[in-house]
Amino acid sequence: MRRVLAVATLAAALAAATGSAAPSVPPAAFVLAGGGWGHGVGMSQWGAFGQAKAGRDYRQILDTYYRGTEMSAAPDTLLDRVRVLVADGLATATVENVLAVFDGDGKRYPIPNGKLTVKPDLKLPAGKDGKRVALPGPVTIRAAQGAFLRYRDKEFRGDLRVDKVAGRVQLVNVVGLEAYLLGVVPGEMPKDWPLDALKAQAVAARTYAVGHVVTGKPFDLYSDWRSQVYYGVDSEAPGPTQAVRDTRGEILTFDGAPAQTFYFSSSGGRTISALDAFGTDVPYLVAVDDPWDSVSPNHAWPPRLLTGAQLAKRFGLKGMVTDVAYVPGTPGKPAAVRLGTADGAFVDVRLADVRARLGLKSTGFKLGMLRLDRPAAPPPASGVVRLTGIARQLTGVVLEQRTAAGAWVLVKRLAPSADGSFAVKLRPASTTVYRLSADGLGSPPLTVRVAA
Repeated sequence: MRRVLAVATLAAALAAATGSAAPSVPPAAFVLAGGGWGHGVGMSQWGAFGQAKAGRDYRQILDTYYRGTEMSAAPDTLLDRVRVLVADGLATATVENVLAVFDGDGKRYPIPNGKLTVKPDLKLPAGKDGKRVALPGPVTIRAAQGAFLRYRDKEFRGDLRVDKVAGRVQLVNVVGLEAYLLGVVPGEMPKDWPLDALKAQAVAARTYAVGHVVTGKPFDLYSDWRSQVYYGVDSEAPGPTQAVRDTRGEILTFDGAPAQTFYFSSSGGRTISALDAFGTDVPYLVAVDDPWDSVSPNHAWPPRLLTGAQLAKRFGLKGMVTDVAYVPGTPGKPAAVRLGTADGAFVDVRLADVRARLGLKSTGFKLGMLRLDRPAAPPPASGVVRLTGIARQLTGVVLEQRTAAGAWVLVKRLAPSADGSFAVKLRPASTTVYRLSADGLGSPPLTVRVAA
């Protein structure tokens, strides 16, 4: 989120907007702007694309987003084998291109026709004349030479392990870490992107796998968003395959441990810190400027205008929203948007929840505010009027007045203080309608009546 007020300024601003006089606060307009797609922490994939296009190599790309990490080697145990959950809770599982199976004791049984249907009882055609007999689990299924095991519409390198879990069939792909990555990298990044972007993705994905091994389960990784998206052999492509092989075994570490290499699609120009996103202070996951993300189709969103009533409805608040401000993250408490309401209450909403409530693509948003305050008394004819208000978290804010023909024309460019407040002196010759404007969007109009 880009990015709001200091804590002290926040308190002062909200006290002014949500104190005892809050019901008399005039309505405000809230300008929602921003960009990006995803949680915003770690590597922006579009930023990696932009850097690679600019000639930066994968190590420079990784150094941009994971500050202070070091390149190290993945553990040999995981290089040799990872267990990836392919399917769970099945009544049956049919696997093709099968050469043989091995029971839980390691005994081998050939499968002549190459096709195997497994049920929870683990009865397989392993007896004489193909008689189905129950084998001690888990059962390991091995592919015919030169073929890949096929389950449904996917093919897999390595073996498939099948077992009975909670009365149903569970299918796990047992495969080397590098072979696993061949089916991950093209699932997480477009396969035709520049090689150094794909290499950065390969190292980030390998590190993520090593650092997020599932515990307490008969597998190490999920094949979906809970770990990383894994499509198997069918997704493999030359570019990602070369990226995996060129970076074989490379992972990022910090203080000797695998780094948390979060990644996402697009930053909108700036990543956010793990502290703001999750309430966890991770030294190498800090907010960084990301100008290379400008190539992303989601780099900037069209700004939207919201009323206080609309915000109240979206967040389930009783009173109309009269003020917004940003509360930075602290250990154990992610960053939040503080909403002040007309009844004097305020509530803090985490960035991820704001994203969900407003239907945003990322947490890379800013919620600016435009408000003009009504003068205490009408000025005399040709007298000076002092206009005050709030223009917070917006750039290029101007004061405009409406002409007799209904057009809005510039009166003054504003330079609000740190908390967004401003004051200007004007000398209207007659009753005039004013508004604040930013990004082409305007505040509710204010009519300043001039006494005769």
